[in-house]
Amino acid sequence: MSSSLFDEYLQWEPRTKIELIDGKVIIGKSLSHSRLLLSHILRGWGLEAAIALAPEQLWWQALSIVFEAPVVQDLEDIDFEAIRTWAETAEYEPESPQFLSRWNRKRADVRESLFMAFFQLREQNKELGQAIGSAFVNRLGDDGLMPDILFFRPQSGSHLFDYYLAGTAAVVVEFITPGCEAHDWEVKRSLYQAAGVPELWMVDTQKEEVKFLRWVDGTYEIQHPDATGRYAVSSVPGLTFIPSRLWVVGEQGEYRGNWDLFEVAEDASTVARVPWGESGIDWERLPTQFLIGLEPTVVAFGDYLYWCPESKFEYVDGKPWIGGKAGSRDLLGMLLMTLGVLDVIRLFHPQQWVEALIKTRMAILKAQARKAAWWGLAHQAAKLLRAEHGATRLAVAGDLLKPEPLTFWSEFYLVGWGMPSDQASPLQLYTALEQLSCDPEINLLQADDRLYPPEQQIVEAGVIEI
Repeated sequence: MSSSLFDEYLQWEPRTKIELIDGKVIIGKSLSHSRLLLSHILRGWGLEAAIALAPEQLWWQALSIVFEAPVVQDLEDIDFEAIRTWAETAEYEPESPQFLSRWNRKRADVRESLFMAFFQLREQNKELGQAIGSAFVNRLGDDGLMPDILFFRPQSGSHLFDYYLAGTAAVVVEFITPGCEAHDWEVKRSLYQAAGVPELWMVDTQKEEVKFLRWVDGTYEIQHPDATGRYAVSSVPGLTFIPSRLWVVGEQGEYRGNWDLFEVAEDASTVARVPWGESGIDWERLPTQFLIGLEPTVVAFGDYLYWCPESKFEYVDGKPWIGGKAGSRDLLGMLLMTLGVLDVIRLFHPQQWVEALIKTRMAILKAQARKAAWWGLAHQAAKLLRAEHGATRLAVAGDLLKPEPLTFWSEFYLVGWGMPSDQASPLQLYTALEQLSCDPEINLLQADDRLYPPEQQIVEAGVIEI
């Protein structure tokens, strides 16, 4: 299964879009792709990864509703053998979501060329605006889109934060994805039109054409280049685009490197350099849990912004990783909210769910012993850090201090103060901790260093010194 999963997972684009539309997390321009990615995550991480993020009883209830499994009334009194016997005889062929599109080299190369051409518009003392590539969020109302290219100029009603653009850009570029044309032309176009984005360019690399949509009196009107093949950009006075140069093929048959795509008039309208520095995330009000139900639940923009991982698809140790372990967990949680447990349960055979639920229940019954083992590990790690790395003050923080049982996603945190920087390099320090334990991984937060807000909140929530 791992080899098959690896081959399938490789088909995701390196920067697959993770968008929020109408309260749902849409992967790669399709809700079907959301189901497919969820399937990939669970095939790699295991069904226990999903079970840990929603109430245990909810999963048993979903099994009864979808597959007519025996009803589980009391989690403390489950007849494991009876439920296993039922699951073994259940006749069901799990649903198998498929890719609607494939990664395309030509589309990727043309997109890179157009982005670099936009990026160069801030050079040579021609500060025309700020080019922002894909996987950057554009907030329009309660939706979070990831255009292929944003070209932003400061204007009333729009603000550029570190993590997203609130409001409209001067130019938005979307590349048509074969198999997802309806999403590009109907869903996203309507959202940009409702927001009043002045210039929307739809690029079709198969047909080698660019459709220019200009916002006029509340609706988009198709525009055309002039007789010389040039297109005057209405939202950037003095800027002219030459679309035919996008399709010039290099000596090796490549489309990369076509950066000379614009002409800038001497009197082009420049803007002040765009300031950065505000994150746009309210670190004082971080989401605490995923609101997962039998039916889909709405993902709020603020939660999406915090939970949405970097769109970086990797495959490590037999598992799909999207923006690291925490990112994979957070994306999984949002996908569970988007689809609802009743839909998710259909992706695997009842026998697989029953075994995962029994494994989860057994882990809960052994939770006290597991916590005791983690405390023992904490004392071992503290002894190591004091003896070999000069630590003077150490504490336990995070999940180990919570009254709830440890779960699949629980993290092991140690906090250190006053650790001399000359005692060991960071690599030596973390290698020593890794040799002590890989499962659980020991996360060391050095309180004297600058911590990220979520890490700082882990420390501020309470520690117990050891």
